[in-house]
Amino acid sequence: MRANLAKSLGGIAACGYVLLLACRGQLGFYIHPRYHLFAAILSTIGIVFLVIDIVLQLKSGVLTAHHRFKFHHVKFASCLSVLILLAGYLLPPKPLSPSSVTQRENSITTSQTNYCNIPKPKEGETNVSINRWRSAFNSCQKLSYFDNTSITITGFVSSGTLQNYGYDYFELARYVISCCAADSIPMKILVEKTPANSYRDGTWLTVKGKLMQKIINGKAEYVITESTATAIPQPEDPYELFGL
Repeated sequence: MRANLAKSLGGIAACGYVLLLACRGQLGFYIHPRYHLFAAILSTIGIVFLVIDIVLQLKSGVLTAHHRFKFHHVKFASCLSVLILLAGYLLPPKPLSPSSVTQRENSITTSQTNYCNIPKPKEGETNVSINRWRSAFNSCQKLSYFDNTSITITGFVSSGTLQNYGYDYFELARYVISCCAADSIPMKILVEKTPANSYRDGTWLTVKGKLMQKIINGKAEYVITESTATAIPQPEDPYELFGL
């Protein structure tokens, strides 16, 4: 019986944590914005039903003198769950780290068509996302089609694959999600390095420059040249959404 009561309390704590993230505006670290309202509603309903369950357990005499709580009866798994939830409440959530870029990029698939178009900012936005630029590059087979096109993007510095390009470049990356952080993949654009834009891995930057297609390691790559970089705080929404 005590186990059932502990499970109900644990469920309330878990649902409460989801609501706490929603109130802090941090659900975006874990799931797509389209699911935020659904997660909050589901967590609220879950708390209501779990509270009803606890009340019914208490009314049925679950906690009697015969079933008094003793700490040594608490299972290790229950203690571990409490500690994990407590850590979640106390420690601020963080988005995926730059160190995950190399592991996740293997899941990226690209397909080329013969459609060439320079992407424009969506309504209400000033810049085009990294994932829309990458989609435009992958869709176009015309050599140097985007040369001398102005570009402004925001992302974090990723140098995990610098050995593939030499140290004259760094990658500006952004994780892109379609559902949640678990299915995220990194999208990256090469930036030509200058003494003025040398930054540590993980630094968030807004980079402006001109696109130029170059042959690097025998492969045609679009690179941001003549770039200027401005260090910025991590955005409130660190992930990009597919197609946006």
